[in-house]
Amino acid sequence: MQQRKLSVIGVAVLMAATVACQKSNSLTPIAPTVPTVAPADGVTFKVSAPSPQSPVNDTRLATFTNPTLTAGAATPNNGGGVAMQYRFQLMSDAGALIQDSGLRPTPSWVPTATMDFDKRYTWQVRAEADGAVGPWSSRASFLSPNGGFIRGSDVFDPLTNARTVGRRNGGHFITGANGGWQADSMSDALDYDIATCASCKVEFDATNFGNGEGVSAQTDVKWFSMGDASTFGDFQAFRNSPWKMHIEQRSDGDGSGMQLIWRNGATDDDSGGDPEYGDHRGKFLFGGPDWGHSFDNSVWHFVIEWTRTSYRISIGKNGGAPRTWFPGPGGDSGLFGGNHPYAPPNHRIELGCTPRTESMVGVIYRNFKVTAQ
Repeated sequence: MQQRKLSVIGVAVLMAATVACQKSNSLTPIAPTVPTVAPADGVTFKVSAPSPQSPVNDTRLATFTNPTLTAGAATPNNGGGVAMQYRFQLMSDAGALIQDSGLRPTPSWVPTATMDFDKRYTWQVRAEADGAVGPWSSRASFLSPNGGFIRGSDVFDPLTNARTVGRRNGGHFITGANGGWQADSMSDALDYDIATCASCKVEFDATNFGNGEGVSAQTDVKWFSMGDASTFGDFQAFRNSPWKMHIEQRSDGDGSGMQLIWRNGATDDDSGGDPEYGDHRGKFLFGGPDWGHSFDNSVWHFVIEWTRTSYRISIGKNGGAPRTWFPGPGGDSGLFGGNHPYAPPNHRIELGCTPRTESMVGVIYRNFKVTAQ
């Protein structure tokens, strides 16, 4: 009897174990949780790096037109078709980011950042898709122009490289970052003949001059003049030209005064009944910039700009914000009138003033630039 009980118990235990095993086998296994870790190189898109094609290897650009950065397409590692986009980065020579392109449909991009004179730039590109990023390409490099150009109405002429893209009338060059072109006499100047521009901005740096530069010669010496090139070889023709423009330092007053004459197609103040058509003048003898002395090495940045309806002249010192002087003191309106833009035929811009033999002696010019607006 006892043996029979033990057999029953053994069978029961075996059945219980069998049922338990069957229940255990019927459960769905739980997958282990594996933490997601970003790859050390940041690459989450398995694709080859694009191959930079142009510009590369410190290619020197011929003009200040921004180059098209071009690379060969990336290739998916698995060979499948993937809709890729591309991201470019333009950097300084030291690697500081200047501009990011955002996502582009093709491996090419034209930056919009303004290039500086004679600088080295680097760039790189990678492929991206749906938020995943591929590896960056190797860095490519190019050099910005170290010379000048005249292109239509646009001009760039550093003048620190012992040459000019304009026409040189006397004077001499001083090389180096603090150099430029220096006028040696009142008949010295640099001429730039451009496509007629009814809306432009002119900028240049001038140094090595001080208060009252024309006092000893009893002459109001000029930094800058413009007009019809056909009149520049004749004193009377330039003086009476309907397109004459010049800005001068006064030899009277306290030596800081200035005068502006700017004609937009006529020689009187009320041609055709339009008060904004003709001879615009601004003049003051006191309270102008303290030009100091020629030996103090102050650098004055001139900004001369005009549109089809107005003009303005601003001057800054040693990198400071330019102050507008015309329109301003002297009562000039700064207006041309809507139907009378400043647009001389045979448009000439001159550093100095040869038609009147009134260039500023000793002044050093550099970083001359004209930009159509």
